[in-house]
Amino acid sequence: MGFLLGFLFIAPFVFLYFLIIKGVDRYEPEPFWLLTVAFFWGAMGSTLFAIIGNEVGQAALGAALGAGNPMVDASTATFVAPVVEESTKGFGLLLLWAASAFWLKEIDGPLDGAIYGGVIGLGFTLTEDILYTSSALAQGGGAAFGFTFVLRTIFGGLGHATFTAMTGIGIGVAIESRNPLLKLIAPIGGWMSGVGLHFLHNFLVTFYGGAGLFMKFAVFWSFDVAFFIVLFVLVWRDRTIVLRQLAGEVGQLLHPAEYKLTTSSNMFIPFWNWSKLRVSARGYGLARKKQLALIDLAFVKARRERGEGGSILDGREQKLRYEVAVANQQGVFIGAR
Repeated sequence: MGFLLGFLFIAPFVFLYFLIIKGVDRYEPEPFWLLTVAFFWGAMGSTLFAIIGNEVGQAALGAALGAGNPMVDASTATFVAPVVEESTKGFGLLLLWAASAFWLKEIDGPLDGAIYGGVIGLGFTLTEDILYTSSALAQGGGAAFGFTFVLRTIFGGLGHATFTAMTGIGIGVAIESRNPLLKLIAPIGGWMSGVGLHFLHNFLVTFYGGAGLFMKFAVFWSFDVAFFIVLFVLVWRDRTIVLRQLAGEVGQLLHPAEYKLTTSSNMFIPFWNWSKLRVSARGYGLARKKQLALIDLAFVKARRERGEGGSILDGREQKLRYEVAVANQQGVFIGAR
């Protein structure tokens, strides 16, 4: 019953956070199926390995500090959990990085890394909060369940998303960089930032009690705001990539009016793009498909600009150019003529 109630209460909020994070990615939205894979890694794979790692760490601290020592639980939460949990979540990002490098070509930079990191963190939040609320229900009844739900899911539901997004940003920086040293340092630095934030979060609550809880929310609501500011800055950066890379295609693959609409800063406004594409001559669906192909082409060209190559990238560019050319032949136009 505790697990069922936890899921029914927590899942809608986690889904809302997912929509907010996904909705920020205005120019090149990540494929839903891959975001789903990332979410389930956070909810299942990462959580399972984190539970095992935390148990091993707690056992080691128990052996060192003595069984029954109250510092064992406090030290596990503060010093073991941040390292273990950010590592298991970050491992999912490493798998996505490898898949992107050799096959998918989906993580193009820091924004994509932050989005995938945030989604993995939300998956972890769903499972962890269900475990905590169900335990609270068993031990303290409905009042304890409600208190835990409000504190963890409503007030602190974006915590894990912001922690793991740091690792994702580091991986995104590494993907874009041509410097071999930065390719190594950036993911480690991102992971250390995530661990540091996670440590501060747990430390305040574990060692400062109620006062620490207030300090935690004051600090981490500020981090949540900063997280979305960073996302918007990275989205603006993606816009400049699309502007630059599609400029040379104007008059060939796309009309100047299509270029203006696709690269408009108004894309930040919810439903603005939909309102423009729904009046397209061939309908919203075909116009959006053409638009996404052009944006994808822009990022493929950006990959080439920073020195990437290979048959997979060649095939992807040819496929995208062919899709846009066919759309043009069919009279598909992005927006009203």
